[in-house]
Amino acid sequence: MKHRLLYFILFICTFLFNINVFALRDDSFQNGILLDVGRRYYTVEEIKKYIDELAKEDNPFLQLHLTDDESVGIENTYLDQTKENAIVKDGNIYVNPKTNRAFLTYDQITEIMDYCKSKNVEFIPEIDVPAHMTGFFTLARLKFGDEFVNKFAKGTGEEAGNIDIVAPEGDAFIFKIFDEYSAFFKDCKYMHIGFDEYTYRIDEKADYINKLFNYLDKKGFIVRMWNDPLTKSNIEKISNKIEVTYWDYYGADYATVDDLEEKGFKVIMTNSYYLFFVPSVANTNKADLEYTVNDILNNWDINKWDRNVDSKLNSVDNVIGNFVCLWSENSAGVEDEVIRNQVIAMFKAMIRKTKHIRPTKYNIKDNEDIVIQEKEYYLKDDVVEFTVKEKDGYEIESVKINNEKVSYTLEDGKYKFNMPNSDVEIIVEYKKNVGTIIPPNTIDYIYTYYLVSIISTLLLIFGYRKLKYNK
Repeated sequence: MKHRLLYFILFICTFLFNINVFALRDDSFQNGILLDVGRRYYTVEEIKKYIDELAKEDNPFLQLHLTDDESVGIENTYLDQTKENAIVKDGNIYVNPKTNRAFLTYDQITEIMDYCKSKNVEFIPEIDVPAHMTGFFTLARLKFGDEFVNKFAKGTGEEAGNIDIVAPEGDAFIFKIFDEYSAFFKDCKYMHIGFDEYTYRIDEKADYINKLFNYLDKKGFIVRMWNDPLTKSNIEKISNKIEVTYWDYYGADYATVDDLEEKGFKVIMTNSYYLFFVPSVANTNKADLEYTVNDILNNWDINKWDRNVDSKLNSVDNVIGNFVCLWSENSAGVEDEVIRNQVIAMFKAMIRKTKHIRPTKYNIKDNEDIVIQEKEYYLKDDVVEFTVKEKDGYEIESVKINNEKVSYTLEDGKYKFNMPNSDVEIIVEYKKNVGTIIPPNTIDYIYTYYLVSIISTLLLIFGYRKLKYNK
């Protein structure tokens, strides 16, 4: 019983430790990349390459834009887009046979989330409603027919992907989708609900945002959405617990970043002029790609929230991060590697311009075997120096930093390494010095041991014989 209790306590401690390690640090500036997998299929291995790059930076996150007008880029049981119903191409690419669109299965998404966790990268799913829903409408028409969909898909032209949030059938359709995805993503800290470019039911937007927020908030998610539904007239009505990804400013009636901060909203910046990448065959030549990166380095900073218009924020206290967005609608014919290299270059340029804003603070675990300068905290790439204490009769066998994941140099007895984007534990292992001379008193103990052994043996022999003779 005691052992079971001990294992249970150990499990709880491990669980809590993982929550702390693999969640974005709320007190530090977040750095992310959005991948649009709703309009272009990326393999799991390709997505992992982005995660590897994200993992090199402080407080990173990956946001997958999973759904859009072109397709639903993720499995959906309700609408029969499942692994079991799919055609499998090239071993692990699952294609809906009715739409001929590839999608990520739940198993593949789970693999991506697990990989994010192993790399200390936050995973954020985005299910885009109530606009950009043509992908969902297409699947619903295939399963339920036109009559079912026409009850809530009433928009035309640019509003064709807008759902009628007032229609009972439209409301039920959205919540049916989120019933499934909130259950699947239940272990995620965040859920992004989209809400960009919705123009069909203007007056009802605020109430519906709150309705969807309350539903997901009760399930434990931190809810994020795009900024364009927020106006100066409705900002008072919408919960400021929603975190806002700010991408564009539509005009005088729309809420600015300062407006949001004044009302207590947390904001993640992604200026559509500088930090959006919409690759195409026409704009991925070397000159265009270099111009985009240099434009970030030379002309953008966190204060430029309105495209390329000069602006100055009153405060960045509630600006909690920034991210680069990769939008895939025009990317046919462009190789994955070309896209990835450009996104990563933009991401690194963005970080160079914002790394001074609330940098993540890391610590080194106490260790009696080392001598190190005491500091309150360390920042990524700080040079750390320490020496290892000597022990009589022992020599140093190995020094491991984060289980050999961090390399170091050794010169004149001083160890040096660059602080990674994580806390650090230094382990020193010693072994007995082979050249150690056995002290004289040790030899006396050896003679005594053998002498006592011989006497004991002789006494046993004589005692046995005497016992036998007496019988």
